Amino acid sequence: MTLSDVLAQRAARTPGKTCVKFEDRRLSYVEVDRLVTLSAGGLLSEGLKKGERAALLMENCPEYIILYFAIIRAGGVVIPVNTFLTAHEIAYILNDSGCATLLYSPKFAEHIDNIKQNNKGSVNCIAFDNVPHKASEPAVGNENDIALFLYTSGTTGFPKGAMLSHRNLLSNAQACKEIMMVTERDTVLLFLPLFHAFSFTVCVLLPIVAGSTIVLLRSVKPFSKVIKSVVRDRITLFVAVPAVYNILARKKLSFIARLLMKILVRIRLCASGAAALPEETLIEFEKRFKIPLLEGYGLTEASPVVAVNPLKGVRKPCSVGPPIPGVEVSVIDEDGTTLPRGQVGELVVKGPNVMKGYFNKEEETQAVLRDGCLHTGDIARIDEEGYIYIVDRKKDLIIVDGMNIYPRETEDVAWQHPSVEECAMVGIPDGKGSEITCLFIKKKDNIFFDDGEIRAFLKGRIAPYKIPKRIKLIEEFPKTATGKIKKAELRKTKL
Repeated sequence: MTLSDVLAQRAARTPGKTCVKFEDRRLSYVEVDRLVTLSAGGLLSEGLKKGERAALLMENCPEYIILYFAIIRAGGVVIPVNTFLTAHEIAYILNDSGCATLLYSPKFAEHIDNIKQNNKGSVNCIAFDNVPHKASEPAVGNENDIALFLYTSGTTGFPKGAMLSHRNLLSNAQACKEIMMVTERDTVLLFLPLFHAFSFTVCVLLPIVAGSTIVLLRSVKPFSKVIKSVVRDRITLFVAVPAVYNILARKKLSFIARLLMKILVRIRLCASGAAALPEETLIEFEKRFKIPLLEGYGLTEASPVVAVNPLKGVRKPCSVGPPIPGVEVSVIDEDGTTLPRGQVGELVVKGPNVMKGYFNKEEETQAVLRDGCLHTGDIARIDEEGYIYIVDRKKDLIIVDGMNIYPRETEDVAWQHPSVEECAMVGIPDGKGSEITCLFIKKKDNIFFDDGEIRAFLKGRIAPYKIPKRIKLIEEFPKTATGKIKKAELRKTKL
């Protein structure tokens, strides 16, 4: 089974059921499947070959989903591109992956010239509405073929393409379907960016596997549209990042608003992912809305879901739940020895959702895939009932509003400024369950230093969300005996 097969089978089983609703458009499963086939033929006529990579640089719209499946039906490999990246960062991903085709929304047309200039190879850039429709035979594939490259950064600051197979993705979606008890009767709201691994697996692949309806919004803003859609479209499954639940849990609601929510809202289940959910937010949200809020844990290399607090059974605050069906987890020490329940160590994952490796990065692949297991780099403990508690995240990773920020990327650019001698960026807790990015700088002697100049220097070189919220001068960095900066000490700074 491939992703293309699953969509075709669903179209045959429930042809007239709405697959995607977007603004005033409704596309049935059979219509989506037909458009996927015609778009696949168009991509083949534009030169896409089996096994080649095709990137999507698009905002949320039905064509994103259609072209995603069309690339696969044509035998290609999908590369979803983070739309917040700069042209330079996008070009790096295209170069690293050897991308053959880039499909883009008109919104990003101004990026295209810069991307072409920065791209070392030849990439065929096509506006998504210019993809021709042509009849074609679907490419023959199997579950072990690569379906997707998801780019994730590491502590080195260089993005790596996690290679995910059809089996990886479908096993993950099927397991989520079981644990969240999703059926054809469900309607899923999708307002998170489609390029995000969490949103695509849980809000697109999962509904298609289950035969549910996807209600697609352009974005989370304005939030009033999200609330209106919840009521108007009778949403039953609401998926968001912790920042959204934090707003809903803390926002003051009038008696009338609370009454209307109780009467009109049909949500049976909420799911949170992409970042840690504060315990206070979980408790306040469930107390206010009387709707179960399931927190999970995952990472790109695991397609991405690893664990979810169950809908039926015990849900433990502060825990990310037990592993999903088919997935095994353990905690190991620095020597690789499996630790007893309750002890803290590195979380290791084994299952059909684990990636095949990083594209063209054998050394990095061997570092995380050992003995058939994915070494997450996350520190955790597992209780006697198999529930996972994440103690700490990857060493340097900062998560703000569900977006991964790897400090080294910002640091590498800041170091190029003439007034910077040393720098380090960390996330400092803001007391609300999120973090504030702070760049610490030791300036060069006798050289003028200005915050605004540093920000201007960073702008255009890295994505806006990677630019630190605070910049702080420091006389000397705390360091280890080997000269490494002690970032743990910097995180204790009061802003």
